[in-house]
Amino acid sequence: MTMQLQPVLLAVQSALSAQGQLAGGDVAVEAAIDHLVQGLGPVLRQAAFDLAEQAAVEVRSQLPDRQVDVVLLDGDPALRITDAPVTDADPAAGEDLDARITLRVTPTLKTMIEDAAEAAGASINGWVLDALSKRARKGTDERGFRSTTTFDL
Repeated sequence: MTMQLQPVLLAVQSALSAQGQLAGGDVAVEAAIDHLVQGLGPVLRQAAFDLAEQAAVEVRSQLPDRQVDVVLLDGDPALRITDAPVTDADPAAGEDLDARITLRVTPTLKTMIEDAAEAAGASINGWVLDALSKRARKGTDERGFRSTTTFDL
């Protein structure tokens, strides 16, 4: 997702210029507004980056198996979403599957898990183990696909 800042900057500049015209041609007021417009550009860009970071945090919380970063594309902030890597360094790779855990879930969640496991062609235990392993590895160096969408702020 790319956040196009130019329309926002132009709208703010236009609004400030319109307010400056209310000064009735006062040169000092017009000069002050020109300085204000020039100074607001970097501040608005920083605010957009902060908003992009907040958006990234929200997207991360809803996509736990993905990494979401704020990057620059043509000078505008963009969210880069990448898949979790398939790692060879699985800490449990050589371990026997002897450890047991009892998990109590609602009937609705149980049905959802069963459906997801069936759709993946896996056993329920295998699907749950895979889902938990992916969640536990979250936060590692992740690489994957890139999704780009553009929207105006």
